Amino acid sequence: MLKGLLGSMGKRFSSNSGAGLRFSFWPTALIGIIAIKAILSLDVSPGSFLLSYSGISYLLLLFLATGFAIRNGIQRTLGSRPFWLFLSIGCGLWALHQYLTLYYELVQHIEMPANSIGDPALFLHIVPLMAAVATVPYRNVSDRKLSDAILNSLLLLFFWSFLYGYLVFPYQYFPNATGYEWRYDILYSAENVALVLAAGGLALRAQAPWKSIYLHLMGASSLYALSSTVANIAIDSGGYFNGRLYGLGLTASVCWFVWIPLRARQVKSEATAVPSDREQSSRGSSWAMLVVVIVSIPIIWELLQRNESIGLGTLRLLVAIVAILCLASVAYIKEYLAKRELDFDFGLANDRLRLAMEASASVGWDFDVKSGRDVLFGDLQAIFGLPGDSYVITTEDFFRYVHPDDRTRVSEAIDDARENRKLYAAEFRVVRPDGTAHWLAARGKFYYARDGSPERMIGVSMDITERRLAEEALSDINRRVIEAEERERDRVAKDLHENVGQRLALLAIAIEQLKNDFPHQAVNLLGRMDEVWRKTLGILADVKASAHELYSPRLEYLGIAAVMRAFCEEFGERKGVKIDFKSKEIPSPVPPDIAICLFRVLQEALHNGVMHSGVQKFSVQLWGESDQVHLRISDSGAGFDLRVARSGRGLGLVRIEQRVKLVNGTSSINSQFKEGTTIQVSVPLSSGHKSMREAG
Repeated sequence: MLKGLLGSMGKRFSSNSGAGLRFSFWPTALIGIIAIKAILSLDVSPGSFLLSYSGISYLLLLFLATGFAIRNGIQRTLGSRPFWLFLSIGCGLWALHQYLTLYYELVQHIEMPANSIGDPALFLHIVPLMAAVATVPYRNVSDRKLSDAILNSLLLLFFWSFLYGYLVFPYQYFPNATGYEWRYDILYSAENVALVLAAGGLALRAQAPWKSIYLHLMGASSLYALSSTVANIAIDSGGYFNGRLYGLGLTASVCWFVWIPLRARQVKSEATAVPSDREQSSRGSSWAMLVVVIVSIPIIWELLQRNESIGLGTLRLLVAIVAILCLASVAYIKEYLAKRELDFDFGLANDRLRLAMEASASVGWDFDVKSGRDVLFGDLQAIFGLPGDSYVITTEDFFRYVHPDDRTRVSEAIDDARENRKLYAAEFRVVRPDGTAHWLAARGKFYYARDGSPERMIGVSMDITERRLAEEALSDINRRVIEAEERERDRVAKDLHENVGQRLALLAIAIEQLKNDFPHQAVNLLGRMDEVWRKTLGILADVKASAHELYSPRLEYLGIAAVMRAFCEEFGERKGVKIDFKSKEIPSPVPPDIAICLFRVLQEALHNGVMHSGVQKFSVQLWGESDQVHLRISDSGAGFDLRVARSGRGLGLVRIEQRVKLVNGTSSINSQFKEGTTIQVSVPLSSGHKSMREAG
């Protein structure tokens, strides 16, 4: 399986370029080494000279893995230096053990003594590999700190050193102690399993290309853990020799470790950042404190145990105490650095928030519902005229800043957000101590206790005074445009009525007199003159109707209901449609600007309906209330798509909405295909006098 995997790697990454040829060489070479080892294991007899010296190739492979990892660390391959440096340290300790093994076997011609540093070096070479995994190199480069990697490595080193020193070391060096071999094998196997689980767990979370690196590391570690466990069992049973298949597994795992840094250089262009985990340092500190608690358990055990020698128990007790001191020191340093980083991040976030609020002229607020205290922070000077960056006030004090006309609306919006558990949104004015008013757009959210009662309300308010002034200026421009349009309509209407209309009337009279002066002319001539006379009267009627549409002076004298009824009758006769007009409870008098607005809406709606609805019958309703006037125009015609109509070139709907908005009214337009259209307008009567004051 390993051969096929390495072969596919060679095919995938080989190319015609020199770099591709160099990379394609390594899978072939590694596969060749494994093949030679397999042949030697099967064909060469145990104890052969070739098998003894094959350990040299094992050592050279470890040197290659160490060198490639160091090179990747120097060049920051895939953006991570600590990962490769820890990997090189692990491979280096592994190579140290193999060197000592070869030295005693080939030079001293003896087995490596149990009290040499070879076994501790082999045991500890797993710790840097764990530290490499713990660097989490696939996270955002800007959030990786060398201090975190060093502290994590120290934490792992102290923990596994404690386990080795407590469970294995006394039985390795203490006289008359037994059980060293099986204790070492069990702990070493547990260490390898921990590495495999850590690499596999992080491989599930990592992104490309580190996902591939973790998977290779997990595969190589799994193969090594299995082979080394079998080899250790064979050593303990006295049946170990270099030519067995577990030796092939060990060689294959080393080749795999050689391939990991080479693989990283091939995929370095695929590196992608992953969002950082700010809680990692905090979790590391928690794990360190948990380990300190766990390590204290053997101390109690040693104090209670009586069946071991005093010297052995004392040594194990000292190991546990030293481990606690080391682990506690690491935990304290990690916690200290994490708090310092948290304080720095908090201060940085606070400064960013303050600068953003000052740039946007906004304030934040944190309202404690139970105490009624409201903490304001941000650009308080610009909005409330308050000194400083924060200020604590009560709810009553806050409402004193709110404009009297807006207090009810703000209070209702807060109550609605609290009762219906929705976001709070309101626009209102605040009055500064110097008497100037500012418009604010507020957004907030309630937070509730477990019993459902509101506890806090947090939000932000932005100064929108300039926007409101711009809207008022635009509204004033629209009002002036419409007033100018009305004046122009008045001028054109008067010109049509008093000039063109009078001249057409005189023309009709002249034609009538001409007929009377020449009674004996030919009948044909009289008939043609009579036809001209009738057409002239028709033109005169149309001119008068157009003049009334442009400007109806009867609004000032007859009232809006009578003028609308007369218009519907005249318009229906001219267009050949039926208009059902109904009115009731119309207040008197209706302000002139409101009357003109409603009259123009009626004209626009009926003109559009006759042109586009395809029906001959319309309904118009006009009614009043104590403080409002309502107008509804409806038909059962073709209907239209309101969204398409708004985005088109037509101005009818836009003009209706603009006119109604200028008198502080509301308009709704509902239309569906083949079901007709309904336009309804509601205007407060008090808006008429207000708009006239603003216009004047």
